[in-house]
Amino acid sequence: MVIERTLFNTILIHVARTWERIRVTRPNQEMPLDNIASTEVIEEIAFTIYSNDVVQRFLDSNDWDYWMTTTNMMSDEYIEEVAFGIISKNFI
Repeated sequence: MVIERTLFNTILIHVARTWERIRVTRPNQEMPLDNIASTEVIEEIAFTIYSNDVVQRFLDSNDWDYWMTTTNMMSDEYIEEVAFGIISKNFI
């Protein structure tokens, strides 16, 4: 898979923001992984989101109208909602 870096980087940033928002609400503001270990996990989560059917369909078609028909119109909210789900399921 060839990664479109701009979109991947956008997803990566939103995953990191979501991770941090969750971290500051946790007891002692801690996650199960330290800051160094969390970078690899954050990147893996971003790749999972980047690889999902919704994002891949957009990349294949490059159709902005498609983005507008998906949950939350493929905005930052969509990325952060998916990231929140993954983080909550696997790390909280």
